[in-house]
Amino acid sequence: MARTAEKADAEVAAPGAALPTVTAVYGGGGPFGITYGLGVADALLDLGVPLRSAPSLGTSAGAWVASCLATNTTFETLCELPAIRVPNPTPGFLRGMGRELFGAARSDLVRACAVRVPSGRPVILSGAKHDLADLVAASSAVPWLFPPVRIGRRLYADGGVRSLVHADKSAAARHLVVVAPIAGPMFGRGGRAMEVMLRRELRRWRERTGGMAHLIRPDSRIASLARHPLDLFDKDRTAAAYPMAYQQASKLASNWSALSQLATGDAMGTADTRTPPPGAREAAPLVAV
Repeated sequence: MARTAEKADAEVAAPGAALPTVTAVYGGGGPFGITYGLGVADALLDLGVPLRSAPSLGTSAGAWVASCLATNTTFETLCELPAIRVPNPTPGFLRGMGRELFGAARSDLVRACAVRVPSGRPVILSGAKHDLADLVAASSAVPWLFPPVRIGRRLYADGGVRSLVHADKSAAARHLVVVAPIAGPMFGRGGRAMEVMLRRELRRWRERTGGMAHLIRPDSRIASLARHPLDLFDKDRTAAAYPMAYQQASKLASNWSALSQLATGDAMGTADTRTPPPGAREAAPLVAV
């Protein structure tokens, strides 16, 4: 019997297979999460971290980040889009925006997390099998803000319903770069709760793969841009997040030997022996504080 596309999409590398040096996972966070994630990614790219050629898993906003990297879509291009008003019940709105940015492009480097409607079952959709415009729309159809998105015979909603990052579902690699726009100081207790969940996911990923995870999430200065969830859709706040994220990631990467080695192609997958900053744990040696 032929495997379903969703089952095939969720498969991971077989034990003993050669692992890529780096893979990336980008979490949700609305338009704010897109520009924050792209700012971090662009900074690491400029330092030499090969994210553009790395297998990527995105959830909600993170699916847009991964698709932007796969198609060379820039922050400046995103700024040309009109402000997003929510709630927006217009059918096809998210897919239309995805078409405007990505056309009919596909990429075997991009996967996106979504949930089936109405079961709520989490699924991973592959950019090798679906247009990126379909992936980003399905992965970011936040319930009560946007209608579910149909791909084929199935309806999908925002993957963040189950987890804002899904780091434990990321492909095996020697290094995992994790960009989590809604964690740490974001939204007070809410962000801290999200980080607890994220660290559990990172622990499961490390146990499954033996790789090293590098977590970057907003510091308190960036978190101050969005005090309320609806601030994530504010165009001015969204635009301000990009340069701040770029600066933050540049500074963090230069202070951590493991990521610096990764940028120069000299990473050997061994643990960073530096003392982590306050709040950091073994599962994620690179953490914004």
